[in-house]
Amino acid sequence: MRFLAGVMPRLDEIPVVSQIPGTGLVSRVVRGIGAEPLPGLPRMTVPRTPFSGPISPHRRFAFGTLPLADVKRIKNAFGVTVNDVVLSLCATALRRWLVQRDELPREPLVAGIPISSRGLTEGDVPANEVVLAMATLPTDVADPGERLRGVSRSMKTVKDRYAAAPATWLLEFSEAMPAALSGLADRAAFRIASRTASAMNLMVSNVPGPQFPLYMCGARLLAHYPVSVITDVSGGINITVFSYDGSLDVGIVVDRDMVPDVWDFIDYLRDALDELCRTNP
Repeated sequence: MRFLAGVMPRLDEIPVVSQIPGTGLVSRVVRGIGAEPLPGLPRMTVPRTPFSGPISPHRRFAFGTLPLADVKRIKNAFGVTVNDVVLSLCATALRRWLVQRDELPREPLVAGIPISSRGLTEGDVPANEVVLAMATLPTDVADPGERLRGVSRSMKTVKDRYAAAPATWLLEFSEAMPAALSGLADRAAFRIASRTASAMNLMVSNVPGPQFPLYMCGARLLAHYPVSVITDVSGGINITVFSYDGSLDVGIVVDRDMVPDVWDFIDYLRDALDELCRTNP
């Protein structure tokens, strides 16, 4: 009951639930009667793509590196963040892939983006807490500069919401259910949700890492390519970026049947970076 009372003002940010008609209205009404003063979120419609729906057991993985200096140069020129630039590069790569297949939706794609709320554990010990935010990737925008500005506006809305009060609904929901039941419920819910109302089109994660070389037993770590996961709900693509020693190391995991040409995305990301470098803010 405590979980239900706390989650009502935040229904509009819960994957799958937020796609149910009327969810946003309920959240606004509950917040309006003083439950929780939170900034509103725009209505996000998750369009269908070739990588939407139930995934297969098969995976493909591609990896590559982008120069962090170029990303920071774009960040400074446009007055945005490194994360905004990374998301914009992903939006451009996804747009190109969809255009080549004549599958580009008119609506922007919706991405699940893990963000750190940097909370405190018991005893005031600093710790990382990661929450899942939903944001739009303006794949429907043709101009690369406007695409980057659109990403920045979308992420500002998300940050305003979580700055007011970081959501803990996922943790509370997990704690409210016995482990065995939650495992069964998760698998069933993921499969059902992927066939009805998609929660998102893909996952994109940007993880800041050390900007100095690391060593293991005297051997220098040259790159750090992240490998993440995909699910029925999160879609058939996961793009994770890890910054390390002056580079952005990219790891892309896909469903092999949905995205058989995953290596093309590495080239598209590099082309997207070159395009932004040539774009005047």
